[in-house]
Amino acid sequence: MSFELSGPAQEAHDHDGRIMVLGGPGSGKTTLSLLKTQRLIPGLESGQNVLFLSFSRAAVRQVMNRTKDVLTRDEGSRITVQTYHAFCMDILRAHGRLLSGKPARILFPDREKISKASHDGDWKVERDRLAVEENLYAFDNFASGATSLVAQVRKVAELVADRFPVIILDEFQDTSDAQWELVHALAERSELIVLADPDQRIFEYDDRVDPERLNQVRALLAPVEFDLGGDNHRSPDAGILNFADAVLQNRELPKTDDVGVMSVWPRSYPAATHAASIWLYAKLRKEGVTKPSIAVLARTNGLVSEISGWLSETHKFQGKEYGPVSHDVLWDAEISAAAAQVVASILEWSGVDPSSDAASTLEAVASFFDVKSAVATNGPIASAVVLRDRYRVNAQALRDGKGVRPIGAKWILAKAVSGVSFVGNPKADWLAARTILEGASGLEEIVQAVRFVRLFGATDEIGGQLSEQWDRAGNYGRATDIVRRTLDQGRLVSEQREPQGFVLMNMHKSKGKEFDGVIVVEGHLHRGVFFSEREEYPHLATRRLLRVAITRARHKAIIIRPMGAVPLTQ
Repeated sequence: MSFELSGPAQEAHDHDGRIMVLGGPGSGKTTLSLLKTQRLIPGLESGQNVLFLSFSRAAVRQVMNRTKDVLTRDEGSRITVQTYHAFCMDILRAHGRLLSGKPARILFPDREKISKASHDGDWKVERDRLAVEENLYAFDNFASGATSLVAQVRKVAELVADRFPVIILDEFQDTSDAQWELVHALAERSELIVLADPDQRIFEYDDRVDPERLNQVRALLAPVEFDLGGDNHRSPDAGILNFADAVLQNRELPKTDDVGVMSVWPRSYPAATHAASIWLYAKLRKEGVTKPSIAVLARTNGLVSEISGWLSETHKFQGKEYGPVSHDVLWDAEISAAAAQVVASILEWSGVDPSSDAASTLEAVASFFDVKSAVATNGPIASAVVLRDRYRVNAQALRDGKGVRPIGAKWILAKAVSGVSFVGNPKADWLAARTILEGASGLEEIVQAVRFVRLFGATDEIGGQLSEQWDRAGNYGRATDIVRRTLDQGRLVSEQREPQGFVLMNMHKSKGKEFDGVIVVEGHLHRGVFFSEREEYPHLATRRLLRVAITRARHKAIIIRPMGAVPLTQ
């Protein structure tokens, strides 16, 4: 496949030395970097590769697919594409012994969450101590550990530079402080190609991501800059980028057939979203996209859950009936998986010892709040810690033959005492178990979180495994193990596969992905996406997020807004 480069892109391609390439979505930064790789490959020695670092497995997958369009098979073998975490983990595993005399060990996320939840002090301090004193690295310490090796052990730095004399750094505006320190150390020996889009800076809530990162690159590394901002290769014949830029810059919206805006009354939101999804799919098929991929994006996981419920039902809109739409959901699943364990624990009730059955479920409830606190961005959640301890104490009280105090715990105990009859139909029995949970006062957020599970692309697998368990034993005695293993596998598969059909996710999770069409659904109960008590006009962070969401589309985008919402631009 042949490619034509614009003036700045061609100049960046031909330039020898450290460069920084700026450009918006679809401007061709990735393609340019691969073409530049192609130019540099003949100068590499045997055993040397170009290293391409990005943030997510989804982004790595897209780059790997893109290499097939740009590079020959032999050329593709000379580029190594990894996430920052994977690259740093490789360094730690290979050379970590040089820091402490002991092999480096990895504290994987599931284990870290358990350790964090049980730690009483500042987890960040403890995490750093584990890395320094025990050579045990959690994910957030991978970069700092790798930096220590590259900066302090000359031989490691030389080995990395000899293996990767050229390093491409994707989405550099979102680099954390530790990752920036690592890059600064690598820059002493390897040539850098920095790719960035200042307007896709959407992780400013993370205090480790400095909004001045690109200025730091300019000041300390002095790369030659090339701006591809005017190019758009993702949707070159579309007005999508112009529309998204207008939203970002808060200026008059251009007229384009490629972005539609629907204003909908709250009561019509489910039907309108359902209809718009099917309209967009049909439109893309009509325009020649054989198997369209469509992302339905919302700002929060809660709204994503609602949308999935809408698409799973039948609706009438403008006189036409629309049937359920098959779809996948991508989201940060730890909390929902923990909620599923609560429902699974009810499926395991034997009826022989109601107190023991109820105690197991109360323990699962405590574990849910454990996970909720552990995954919180800004440290443990005090209310979740209180609820965790409360339900854990009451679980033990039941085992000791004592009573329980929380209303929700009393409800669960009463249901265990009265008994529940399962029929061997996993779907019906799951709903019966969930219904018990729905009646427990104070546990509403667990019910809300568990609704995600049916959308995880794993419900059929869970049902099949539960059915086999019932056929073997006449009960669901292994339900918690079945649900946990299936959801873990489902998360892995959903992250590795190419998006097909309808995929639902929050806007942040869409970054780095591409789809044929995009539907952005604003919250219908709070007068739109600009309704925020934390962000003042002109809502710059929200505008950057909207730009990212809209520009995930290659061909068409639809924005569904509540009637009377604040205008997209003023």
